[in-house]
Amino acid sequence: MSRNDKIAVVESFLNCLVSKDLAQLPVDPDLTVESPFIARVGGGAAMKYVKRVADSLTAIRIKQHVVEGDFVATLFEEDTVNGSVAVFSLFQVVSERVKGVSVFYDPRKLTPAR
Repeated sequence: MSRNDKIAVVESFLNCLVSKDLAQLPVDPDLTVESPFIARVGGGAAMKYVKRVADSLTAIRIKQHVVEGDFVATLFEEDTVNGSVAVFSLFQVVSERVKGVSVFYDPRKLTPAR
């Protein structure tokens, strides 16, 4: 796959999250995800997390992609029902599908103040 093909897969993934069209997500059946709120999970737990993320999203603005090998590092800002947050995600793209996603952000932006 070319650099642009890998970026297109990642952008399709992100667009499906915002549109809540999870049936069109370009994901590998063995998708794994991890974030500041969850350890690496796969299968049904991964899709449950992806659905939760999609439910909270209202918009994504991509700032930059960096591609190396099977990995696309994407910096973006997302608007959620709890506010806006800067996000860095590392996507593993294999055979036109997202196989893994590691998401990094400051979770304090999405948790209520105590």
